[in-house]
Formats: sequence, structure tokens, C-alpha cells
Amino acid sequence: MRLKDKVALVTGAGAGIGKAIAETFAKEGAKVVVNDMNPATAQAVADGISKGGGTAAFVQADVSKEADAVKIVKFTVDTYGSLDILVNNAGIELIKPTHELTEQDWDSVMNVNLKGLFLVSKHGVIQMLAQGGGSIINMSSAAGIIGFPLLASYCATKGGVVQLTKSMALEYRPANVRVNAICPSLIETDLGDRFVESYNAAGIPAEELLMSMQGRMGTVQDVAGVALFLASDDSSFVNGVALPVDGGACAG
Repeated sequence: MRLKDKVALVTGAGAGIGKAIAETFAKEGAKVVVNDMNPATAQAVADGISKGGGTAAFVQADVSKEADAVKIVKFTVDTYGSLDILVNNAGIELIKPTHELTEQDWDSVMNVNLKGLFLVSKHGVIQMLAQGGGSIINMSSAAGIIGFPLLASYCATKGGVVQLTKSMALEYRPANVRVNAICPSLIETDLGDRFVESYNAAGIPAEELLMSMQGRMGTVQDVAGVALFLASDDSSFVNGVALPVDGGACAG
């Protein structure tokens, strides 16, 4: 098992990519803390892992609030004794023309996708420094590398995630804390479905765009497999990377 005896915290793990990562890590031997705003979905994921022979617990928290960021890190350490792997997966999207974005729209996306990731990383890295190392995996997006129409606030946050990742990777390299980012393109999740529906409604042929850029919809396991690599010792010399998982969408 590639993560035997490791402790992992996955934010936004009640569904989609986060759920797949939590389940994959548990199968590889990690003790997993499942975080989500929705306690029912988080509990269901943790219960499913436990029924499958893994080890998991859930904690409800809003990553955009510093007290909650402290809470989930403390819960992880109190429950399992350490924090070896942090996956900052919690995020929201907003598909809307830039000129129609309100200040509240902008702030809501920034607060979860960038501020929340910073807050959990801040308190996660404090624990990792105390214990001698760890791996932080930040969920960015292809939209953090290339632009997409109607996604100005989302693109801005995901680009910020890439730069925060690179800065932290250099800052904490001497302390044996690796920080990397994953940049998925369109994935088969509820978010992906909303993206296609909104683009179609705006007169942008989403299916045609998808096929031309990445060939097919990605799956949550496509992303979970990359997260497993970045969490494991297989990637011990990989640091500060923003890795596209996109079928080549960002290559052309």
C-alpha cells in the first residue's frame, strides 16, 4: 500500500473529485479525514470507507473561515495523531459574464477557492513543520493555466492557486514539505455537468469545445490517481508543479 500509516485530510470530499481522492487514499492504507460543508455527504463518504475496510472520520467545516480551518487540522491530529497529506479540494464555480459579476459574487468565489485554500494550508503547514514534513496537494484547474469565457472569477482564483502553490513549494522545501497542484479540465462531476449546461445555454457549443480540447470527459479516477502519486513517496522529488490532467487541453 502506497500510503500505509499516513494520515490524510481531504477538503470538499463529500462528492466528486474529493470523494474519489478520499476513497483512493483509504484503499492505499491512509487514515482519511473527510471534510465537507454538508455533514450528511461527508458522513456517507466516511461510512463507505469504513464499511470497505478503510479508516475514516468526517468533520464539517467552512474552509473560508479561519476558526474552521484550525478546527479541521486540529480534528485530524487529535483523531489520528498527525497530518501527512493535505488535499485542498474544496471549491465553487460561478459561470457568469464578467460585467454581470457583483462584488458579492467575486468575494464568494475568492473566499472559498483561494482564501479557504490559504487558510487550511497555513494551519496544515504549521502541523507539518512541527512533525518534520508532509505533502500538500492543491486543486487548481485548467482554468488556472488558460482562460475560459464566463469564468473570470473562477479563473482568477485557480490561477492564484497555481502561484500560491509555487511560492509555498519554494518556501517550505527546506522543511521537507512538498506543495503541488493538480489542474483538471472538464471532469464527469456535478460541476462538469453545470459547466456544459451553462455554456450550451450561453450559445457556446460545450460538447464541440470539449472534443476539440481534450477528446473526452475526464473521470474522477483520472484525478484521484494523480493525487495518489503526489501524495506518495513516488513523487518525493516533485515539488511546485501545476500538473494538468486534461487530455492535452492546455498543450495546444
